[in-house]
Amino acid sequence: MKQIAPFAFVMLMATAAMHLTTAVAASAGARVTAGTVKVTVNYKGKGTVDAKHRVWVWLFASPDIGPGSMPIAELSIEANGTVATFDGIDAERVWIAAAYDETGSMSGSAPPPSGSPVGVFGSTEGAPTSVVPGESTVVLTFDDSFRMP
Repeated sequence: MKQIAPFAFVMLMATAAMHLTTAVAASAGARVTAGTVKVTVNYKGKGTVDAKHRVWVWLFASPDIGPGSMPIAELSIEANGTVATFDGIDAERVWIAAAYDETGSMSGSAPPPSGSPVGVFGSTEGAPTSVVPGESTVVLTFDDSFRMP
C-alpha cells in the first residue's frame, strides 16, 4: 500500500474541506423563500357560506391528503368566492383542500366530519395539483358531489 506524503495529505484535506464548504453554502442558498398562497374558493353546493357555515381551507406539504394528513396552514372564509390568503408559506410546493361546514360545528383543527362536502385543487382527472407559493391566485371550486368518508 502506497503512503501519502504529509504535504499531499494536507492538500487533499484542504481541497475536501473547500468542496464541503461550497456544498454547504450552495444548499443554504437553495432554501425556499417564504411566499403567499392565494386561493379563491367557490362552493357550488346546496348550502350557503356564511359566518356559521364556513368553508375551511388547508395547505398540505404533500399530495397525500386524507383524514390522517397534517396541514401546514389553515384558514376559513365566511363568504363564497372569497380569497383565502396564506402568508409566509415556506414550502416549495403546497397542495390545497377545502371543506364546507354544513352543520356549523367544524373547528378547523381536526379533519372535516364524515359526510362533509370536500374539494381538492387539482386536475380534471381528480389528482391533486401542487401550487408554488408566490404564483398567481388559484381557484378551487367544489360542490356536494364528493364527501369526506
